[in-house]
Amino acid sequence: MNEQIKELIQDTVLEMISGSSSEDKIEKLAHKHRNKVHFIPLRYRIFSGILQSLNIKFGNFIEQLMWNIVNIDEDVDIMPESGEKIRLYFTPETDSLIDTYITERQLPGSPDDCTPLFDALLKDIIQVEKHSTDAQRQGITKDVDSLFRTQDGKLIFTEVKYNDDHDTGKFADINRKFIKTWAGLAVYFDISDADELMPIIYYFNPTKRYGPIHTPSRNIMRGSQLFDEFLNTKYEEVDQYLTEISDNPEILAIFDDVYDRVRNGVIL
Repeated sequence: MNEQIKELIQDTVLEMISGSSSEDKIEKLAHKHRNKVHFIPLRYRIFSGILQSLNIKFGNFIEQLMWNIVNIDEDVDIMPESGEKIRLYFTPETDSLIDTYITERQLPGSPDDCTPLFDALLKDIIQVEKHSTDAQRQGITKDVDSLFRTQDGKLIFTEVKYNDDHDTGKFADINRKFIKTWAGLAVYFDISDADELMPIIYYFNPTKRYGPIHTPSRNIMRGSQLFDEFLNTKYEEVDQYLTEISDNPEILAIFDDVYDRVRNGVIL
């Protein structure tokens, strides 16, 4: 495995643990829980809060990790906009088309296969924006998780998520944001054909919870699929190292120390 990626993973994990278990962080958690009546002892609630914070940060870490993997991969060229918050523009009509699409996909009578509807939506967006002016468009700032160009010149936009485990409302919002970011990028790059900019929702964990409700299966990738399709880096190596790092003696010692500090009330 690329040593650069291994170092990045270890350094970032250590930084996350340090930030979430600082004395200031623990004191804030203690202050939050001291006056709450609960059958779970205070020390366990504090330690649980630290773990929850790390779990949230891990999702952001996966986004950064994927950016770094794409950045050093030999088979693709990362775009300057990748990993950035950028101002994107599209018309209110496009905004309404996307909202309507997401809403209608929740209805009982909506077809099981969303592929034709999704393709039609992207084509409609292209047509609307093709006949619109900058003055008719509204701006919105979006995170562009990953954006790269393949060797054959195709642009790939990827919305990166750690796991397919969001509740129903959040799942719909993820797809809404995903499609709106694609629409803004289509305008940004002056795309005239939807095939020129491929949108992909990528789940690092291969576990599947939801079917292709809003986005077709071909535009959803999990686990090794994105790596196998576009990258030279091997998913199995990244996944294995992430698994092994949880048993790293240095990491275990840090967690033991954090729990001891909470348990012994050093700063409570």
